[in-house]
Amino acid sequence: MSSDLESSIQRIEEENNPDNAYFSYSVDDTGEYGLIKANKEGLRLYAADLLKNSLLLEEEDHKEIKPIFFTPKEWMFSETGYNLIAGILPQYESRDHILAEKDHPVRQARTGEKKKPVLMFVLMCITGALIMLATLKAFPNLRIWVNIH
Repeated sequence: MSSDLESSIQRIEEENNPDNAYFSYSVDDTGEYGLIKANKEGLRLYAADLLKNSLLLEEEDHKEIKPIFFTPKEWMFSETGYNLIAGILPQYESRDHILAEKDHPVRQARTGEKKKPVLMFVLMCITGALIMLATLKAFPNLRIWVNIH
């Protein structure tokens, strides 16, 4: 299988020009979700890089787990100002074994959850009213309109 994988990596690298490739880590408008912004060449070259690193996992010693860091590429950028993903921390067991062995919080994908702008507006109005009442109570001379006849 390694030879098939190596030939696939070589083919991807030959068919995709790094000068045309673009791959970037970014975040969505809320800053909550990480995103990849890339063209097809960038995605393919990044995939080839991942596949190369998967071959390293076959060769590495399973007793010592060291991170495998990506080598800097001219076509790889980060719009966040830092590398969101700088490398790979190898895991040699199955997913079930990893999740059972370690105490991992599994992040569930949010489906169908919508933001509630009306609720936020109502809460902001209530907060503003409370601040106004506290200000008028603390500074009674701000009520100029009371003395105007």
